Amino acid sequence: MEKTKKIGFFKRFKMAIFELENYIDFLNEKLSKSLIFSLKLVILLSFIMAVSNVIFVYAKYNSPDNYLNEVIPEFIYEKSELKIDENETKSDEKKQMAQIMKQVVPSITNILGDGTYTKADLIHYVQDNQKTIVGFGITAIFIENILDLYIMWLMVAVITSFIGWIDLVFLKIKMKYSKLFTLSIYASTLSVILTVIYTMLNAFAGVYIDMFDYLSILIAYIYITAVIYMIRSDLIKQQIELIRIATIQAEEKERLEREKEKEREQEREDEPDDVGSDSKEEEEKKKESNDDIGDDEPDGSEI
Repeated sequence: MEKTKKIGFFKRFKMAIFELENYIDFLNEKLSKSLIFSLKLVILLSFIMAVSNVIFVYAKYNSPDNYLNEVIPEFIYEKSELKIDENETKSDEKKQMAQIMKQVVPSITNILGDGTYTKADLIHYVQDNQKTIVGFGITAIFIENILDLYIMWLMVAVITSFIGWIDLVFLKIKMKYSKLFTLSIYASTLSVILTVIYTMLNAFAGVYIDMFDYLSILIAYIYITAVIYMIRSDLIKQQIELIRIATIQAEEKERLEREKEKEREQEREDEPDDVGSDSKEEEEKKKESNDDIGDDEPDGSEI
């Protein structure tokens, strides 16, 4: 089994945005690696958003109570009933805050009891407990942003994986969905970051870009398509390399077989000469033995 190399968070972040050619390294990892990376990045982005909100409030309104005085409409809570001055809800900020108050108040009726509260009472309470309110606000915004961003990221990744699946079918590449979803998470990284930046610019500076949501998701589509085509290119290169290696091995095998064949032919050519020389040596030995016998016979001069 191929050992996966360890990739740090910031290296992984850089690869997700700038190094599409290295996405193939993510295919060797488990899906949990990409989910943990996305969660870490969401936590970092959520913290930045929460702190940015606090900085914005102090920079523009000097204090939380001044901020509440600007965005909260005049109201009175009496006998478990919330009454909001409709004349105060003409601005978008106060109108949005009024809707939030109408949703929140019924769930905290038991806490408020039968007492009477007004906007002035709320601002006075914030002034007396400013540090606690700021800490609670940062924590609430931080947790809410984590949930919203992470769910949004997963939804974008699911949609992006569908585009990736279409690319895979078109290119006739087989890939497990877990691998495709891993690539989709990384391909959606830039879209999520741009969404966070746009959200802060919209809230703090009133910047509005028509159809921004579609444009940000389009970036993820482009990323996943480019990545899959790069992976296809790498697969083709690997196949060409395998063919080249197989060709070299076949040529080497053929060369060795030719050499062995030549050696066998040489052995067959040398074999008759050896047999002939042996027979000649035997005949000479026989002749010498016969000569020796003839010399030992009596010639008649001997008694």
